[in-house]
Amino acid sequence: MIILGITGSMASGKSSLTHRIRRLLKWPVWDADAEVQKLYQDPKTMEIIAFLFPQARTVTGLDRRVLRQAVIEDPTGLVKLESVLYPRLAESRQKFFKKIRHMGKPVGVLDIPLLFEKNLQHLCDITITVACPDWLQRQRILKRPGMTQPLMDHLLSKQWRQKDKQQRADIVIQSGLNHYQTWTQFMEIVVRKFQ
Repeated sequence: MIILGITGSMASGKSSLTHRIRRLLKWPVWDADAEVQKLYQDPKTMEIIAFLFPQARTVTGLDRRVLRQAVIEDPTGLVKLESVLYPRLAESRQKFFKKIRHMGKPVGVLDIPLLFEKNLQHLCDITITVACPDWLQRQRILKRPGMTQPLMDHLLSKQWRQKDKQQRADIVIQSGLNHYQTWTQFMEIVVRKFQ
């Protein structure tokens, strides 16, 4: 079984690529962002986060906007939040590995935005960075609902620059033109290795 690690900065085109991998190639994908969203719905996890950030507690769970602001304002906020989420994400990844081994799948994909930042590349046989021009990345980010320039700058400051991710990756896929070009690169550079 080959494990592909796919990463990329915010709005780089990574999620669009992994969506096509799942839909067209039927390769199983473990999506870190989707797993985090599931954890925010888990009552036990929500309770721990609400204890650490009581200002984000609501009657029905957590106010994610208040939580985001609390994490930004607290110098240790991100470390606190990660201490809750990351062990649970590691458990989820292990379940994914076990599942795809049991299914006999030849390729599994880890979609992890902070693959290099969190030193998780050792989990992968091949690492792929999806990248686009910086101006296009910022344009895409600012189109997201609720996004502001200061919030974008803060979020990007927590990630490596696209250039740094590209230097660490085994393969770089450019996503600046269109979805077709991105997919064509992936098929020609990556999928060809498995044929």
